[in-house]
Amino acid sequence: MPRITRRHFLAASLGLPPLLLTCSQPNDSSLQPASSAVPRDSGSRLPLGRATRETHSSISSPAPKEPVVLWHFAWDDPLERRLWFTIRQQLEADLPHIQLSQEFYQRPVEEMVAISAAAGIPPAVASIQDMFFPHWVERNLYVNIQTFASKWLDSYTTSDIPTAALKAFRYYPEAKRTGVGDHYGLPWRSNPRLPFVNVDMLRESGLSDLLNQERWTLETAHEAALQLAQIGPDNRLSQAGIGFPDSWFHSLPWLWSGGGDVLDETGRFSTLELPEVERSYQILQDWRHSFHVAPQVGEFTSDTYVQHFASNRLAMFLGTPRDMYRLRSGDVTWRAKPLFPIGGGESQTLALYDGLAIVTGTEQIDAAWEFVTWAMRSEVQGHVLESEQALPVLSEVLASSRIEPHYIATLLSETHPQRSLPITATFPLYSPVIAHHYHTMMNGGHGPVPDALRKLHSLLGFILERQTLPSEWQ
Repeated sequence: MPRITRRHFLAASLGLPPLLLTCSQPNDSSLQPASSAVPRDSGSRLPLGRATRETHSSISSPAPKEPVVLWHFAWDDPLERRLWFTIRQQLEADLPHIQLSQEFYQRPVEEMVAISAAAGIPPAVASIQDMFFPHWVERNLYVNIQTFASKWLDSYTTSDIPTAALKAFRYYPEAKRTGVGDHYGLPWRSNPRLPFVNVDMLRESGLSDLLNQERWTLETAHEAALQLAQIGPDNRLSQAGIGFPDSWFHSLPWLWSGGGDVLDETGRFSTLELPEVERSYQILQDWRHSFHVAPQVGEFTSDTYVQHFASNRLAMFLGTPRDMYRLRSGDVTWRAKPLFPIGGGESQTLALYDGLAIVTGTEQIDAAWEFVTWAMRSEVQGHVLESEQALPVLSEVLASSRIEPHYIATLLSETHPQRSLPITATFPLYSPVIAHHYHTMMNGGHGPVPDALRKLHSLLGFILERQTLPSEWQ
């Protein structure tokens, strides 16, 4: 496959037309590009995982498909490479006419995709993240697959794939009404954030009644943390009541649980100056600096939360699917507790989604779409489940897995609807500034919460004047 050279980087950075390629080109006889770069409707295409029941005597053998090589950009990680090795084996068995040629890059892969596309050698398929997705759709990096997706979804119900997952890669250029917009990618795995509770520590502290309480809120976590934390003679935590990652978007489940939000119902105005927002973030700050029930900088690190949790030094923390897999190697008894808003309402968790998209400029639209929807088959989703780093988006695969029943129940029912990241939290051009003010509020001198929120409120107002939001944040 073509490779990106310094000449391509230079052409892309200067906005010049694609330079003539000096690297080797794929053999034309091994490729069968689509005749159009626009998605075409195929009436004979069946939704994946929904094959019709026909006898061999009633159908004729289909003509073999022409072989095609699909160039795919993916993330560079040992677990990721191992997962794709397994997926390629499954692909060879299921779709032998498609050969997946891959390149792996450190995140964000989207920048490498954009450079390659600008240089005139776009990959056919790219791994994508929901947090950066609208930014790159605006720059015409991905193909609008609505024509294909609308027919593919006809055989699915809302219980097959979570609504939040399907919304994660729909884009709303006008950002007017929820449910109106086109698909530019399909989700295929999720990384939800849920509070993990050490059952043994709560029971030993006489908090069994609290553990059995179904509706956990910010106040519930606060009450438990106060009773579970222990401070040693050196004024350092010997046992932490709660831990949470030091990042802006990881604070969102606590913010929602406290009754606050980032934006109002229209998605056009920041709500960070409302009393419930200030109250929620004040509790988070107090966990570290006033009550000292959460680790301060230098006491525990986020990388060791799982180890401290398993050794009964940490009672609660905001965990991920990978943390769940890590805990299987120990003897700790734990539960995933959904967080509910104070005063009522459905529980909500932070749902991060990875997906696959077809890159603008590729001539292999049909084969790329076949591959993207193939990745949503239950067999492939099963490999995602076995990768020990994320969870599949097909509910049937998750429900039939060996994952702890309480965790499955939390994901499939109690945390509905899940929410994706707001673009204001991770928009590439502004996220470092947001992260700076949040970090200062929580750590660097732990400045007054109202002052930090006023700065963040002004910053979000600036972003909202210049950035259209996806529909789920209206």
